[in-house]
Amino acid sequence: MQFERQNLISPGTSESISEFLKAEDKQQRFIMDDPDQKKNAQSIIRSFFDVIKNIKSDAQLVAYCLAHLDGILEDRRVRIAHFIAVQNDFKNPENLIKTLDTFINTDNSKENMARDMASHVLALLIEGEKYEKCSKTAREFLEWLIINQRDIDNLKVSCQAYTFSLMVLLKKNELALEFTKGQGFKILSDLLDDRCLHNGQIAYNVVCMLWILSYHEFTFKHFEDYTIAIIEKVSKILDFFNWEKIVRIMLVLFDNLKEIETCQEHLSDIDSLSLIIKLQNRHWVDDDINKKLE
Repeated sequence: MQFERQNLISPGTSESISEFLKAEDKQQRFIMDDPDQKKNAQSIIRSFFDVIKNIKSDAQLVAYCLAHLDGILEDRRVRIAHFIAVQNDFKNPENLIKTLDTFINTDNSKENMARDMASHVLALLIEGEKYEKCSKTAREFLEWLIINQRDIDNLKVSCQAYTFSLMVLLKKNELALEFTKGQGFKILSDLLDDRCLHNGQIAYNVVCMLWILSYHEFTFKHFEDYTIAIIEKVSKILDFFNWEKIVRIMLVLFDNLKEIETCQEHLSDIDSLSLIIKLQNRHWVDDDINKKLE
């Protein structure tokens, strides 16, 4: 309430957040998911962003709001529609993408948890928005991520948040092209050499990025490049992680690449047939894996 008295946030923001947080999980989900509750859901989202945008003196409160926004989307990704509706509201639009981008670029705290959550939500917002409406900020965010990767031990976000954000951004064709031009494959190759061998989720995110990129002809020369050896490095992940989702995404990646002549040579070099037979001898709960192996 003190921030309202100081005119830092809009009247009613504190009450809106408080009432939502007092509700049980079931009621919170009802507000976010029931079609008749759209206005309430969007009002709550506006309130959280009001705090993030205007409160500079209470980092803990801002992080708390970011955590709830992140949780809302993690629980059900389709709720991004509420965020996009707020952003494009005819009478009272609110540039949520710009708010998060500003926060990421101005937050200088030693802990990266708040930036992790902000980058997570920002990436999903960019994915959900039409590219022409957010192209400038989207490119700036992508550039910020690429620049941060130049010093992998001093990232402004965790490596898991970093790879998640890229994975989501690359779904936009324009950003996939920008990433490839910006030495993106060198970044992915370095991650395959190091972080992917120590963290299964990072490994999944990186292979998923490669799968997304494999649909673009402008990336083929990088998959064919023996000096960065993408295909060989991807196959080595299975020496460390045999998670079903990693095996599945690796198989769909190789399925795309097998159509490229030089990549066929790479697959032959790693003896991919023996690798497939080895995987077929294991039991997989996901029948899609068995079908893809066949």
